[in-house]
Amino acid sequence: MSLAEIQTQVEALPPAERVVLSAYLRHLARRDEAANRQALDTAAARMAAGEKVTRDQLAHLHETLKAAGM
Repeated sequence: MSLAEIQTQVEALPPAERVVLSAYLRHLARRDEAANRQALDTAAARMAAGEKVTRDQLAHLHETLKAAGM
């Protein structure tokens, strides 16, 4: 499939699916970067050490991101 065909298919997607596709493409672009791997390792170590996010903190973050259009 050519890039032009992919672009045509993406344009036909509903907005919500384009958001998911965008996030996936960002993931693919970053997954092999050393800085991204380090950030994931750091986050995993913090969780393993017991640092967690409460449901209230997560809900607040969600609302903040939603208000920002993300």
